[in-house]
Amino acid sequence: MARVMVRKLRIILVGMVLLTACRRERPSAVDVVESNDVSERSSLPVRNVAEVAKPSYDLIDYNEWLKRDFSPERRLFASLRKSLANGAKIGELPKLNIGFDPSLSVTAVTLFQQGHKPIRWISKRQTLAETLDRIVEALRSRQDFSDFAVADPEKCRIMIEVITAEWPIDARELGMHQLSRNRFEPGITGLKIRYKGRSHFYMPTDAAVYSHLTVRHVLNHMSKKLGIAKKTNRISERVQMMIGLEAEFYATNSVAFVSYGQDVLPLYRGFPVPVEFSTQKMLEMAERSVDWVLDNMDEQGKFLYYYDGVSDSVIDHIHPNRTEQDNYYNILRHSGGVIALLRMYELTEDENYLAAADKALHFLTEHTREHTYRGERAYYVFFNQKAKLGGTGIALVAFLRYYQISGETKYNEYIFGLARHLLSRVTEDGEMLGYYIHPQYNGGQPILSPTPQEKKQLFSFYYPGEAMLGLALFEREMELTDEERRHVREVSKSALDFLVNIRPVRYAELFEPLPSDGWLMQAMEEWSRDEEFRKKEYLDFVFNDARQMIAHMYTDENAPYYDYPGTFYYRYGDHTYPDGARAEGLISAYYLAKRMGEKQLAEYILANCRTVAKSLVYTYNDEKSTFMHRFPEKSIGSFRFKLTRHWVRVDTVQHTACFYARLLSALRQQGKN
Repeated sequence: MARVMVRKLRIILVGMVLLTACRRERPSAVDVVESNDVSERSSLPVRNVAEVAKPSYDLIDYNEWLKRDFSPERRLFASLRKSLANGAKIGELPKLNIGFDPSLSVTAVTLFQQGHKPIRWISKRQTLAETLDRIVEALRSRQDFSDFAVADPEKCRIMIEVITAEWPIDARELGMHQLSRNRFEPGITGLKIRYKGRSHFYMPTDAAVYSHLTVRHVLNHMSKKLGIAKKTNRISERVQMMIGLEAEFYATNSVAFVSYGQDVLPLYRGFPVPVEFSTQKMLEMAERSVDWVLDNMDEQGKFLYYYDGVSDSVIDHIHPNRTEQDNYYNILRHSGGVIALLRMYELTEDENYLAAADKALHFLTEHTREHTYRGERAYYVFFNQKAKLGGTGIALVAFLRYYQISGETKYNEYIFGLARHLLSRVTEDGEMLGYYIHPQYNGGQPILSPTPQEKKQLFSFYYPGEAMLGLALFEREMELTDEERRHVREVSKSALDFLVNIRPVRYAELFEPLPSDGWLMQAMEEWSRDEEFRKKEYLDFVFNDARQMIAHMYTDENAPYYDYPGTFYYRYGDHTYPDGARAEGLISAYYLAKRMGEKQLAEYILANCRTVAKSLVYTYNDEKSTFMHRFPEKSIGSFRFKLTRHWVRVDTVQHTACFYARLLSALRQQGKN
């Protein structure tokens, strides 16, 4: 029954499954330069929900649809390219895999070329050939048309998108968390807004082309098209004005293709499909992504923290007022970049990764401060006026991974100092304090005796796990005196007991249905090498979190969208969360289950890790998928943070690459492809 319900939901929600992008709005730094000549005296005939529930290509049959012969589309694109180059008519079209309804099928053609804003024209005529002829005429008349080498398929990429379904919606109910007719699914759902006698379009894959994710992004974007944005600079006010507009709102689906050299690629959510997935492909993606991290390291040993290929910007969206000269940088994610380099060195034995890791570790040493703990020197990482538990914890992991691989002892002073600082941050009841220094607490001085309220305000799910992973490696890898080892083990047991038994009770209201503590799962895996740390509650924590993650993972059986299986949700129906960080926790749970002889559980977790691994391919930037980026070569090889948002951060690469590396090792051990 559940599967039947999901199947019905899939069909109703997705409507026409093949999706892609087009656009129309006043140009800005990232906008498509676009126009349209769609003329409608009244609203187009609208398919009701019952009709939308009978799509030409429903989601369940989508894999079969992708096996079709797309040579007719290749001939279509060849004719279109020739027409764009010389102005000739399109002529008779072959029988296509694109449905065209003259009452419905608004069509857009967009030209993309490196270094230029894409240009687009949208039109609707009685046939697709007539529509394309009009679009060619309009595009060729543009002054900026000459910027595009339309005759050269290696330089200019062409996208065609055709609306295939639409239905009325309530703008007040538009959202991303409910499976209903009013759902907005970025990259899948488009909008048509009938306002003051004109139709304005947000094409389904505009989310991918413009790097949009939320309803807020879409309505702000459309407010500019409708002139609403002139009334206020506040995005929240624009959104409310759009929702309250005296206008007719319709959701749309589409079919789209994009050129790639002489070939054409079907698009889903604005990205080429099907994706390639194999152990060899995982290795290639992992290696290229870490190469992206390496290639974007500066002379100081810093990584490129953030990049958005659509806007060609390195200014991260959380700190939009920074400049390139005063750009935000995150020292925790810096250490994560080091770990990624070292993982890749283990896979390839390429000395360039080891040398780059050394350089990045040197940068870390320049951002440490010291204090005294039990009469000895302790080091903590201090950056952006803060000393975070996780900042020191991941730094310790990075230094110790380097020591494990290279045997180099030059950073041992820092290793011991960082470990002492972490031990100093554990209270008598085992709680690890999230910050040592925070500019908003205790006048920016060390936080030594925080109140319960301050502890809660400074709470972090991730920092303790990062610290415990560092201490696990420290206890195992370093030569310690008997007293040092006793102290590390005693404090670590106290901290683990707190994290497993007390934290879920004391901070119960902070926990969500979807576990997030992949770092602590990794730490537990490391500590389990020691039999004294194989407490049942420690093992249960890892295995229960793994089961809970899998229970909150979209699967082939329950996913409402083609690219959802292997991604996560907090509550079923949420827009998806692709997540390499949680995946690292899952693969640690696999290795732990294998170590503990839990063969059936290990196989179950590993099978789900493979599903997660495929889902992350949909966030990978390669030569085929980056056609909407201003300078594609800058982002090729990286992993996006979201499906349609083109944010890339060093940690999105790190987590996915490290997960792939560990998954590859597991599959190789089992002889699986």
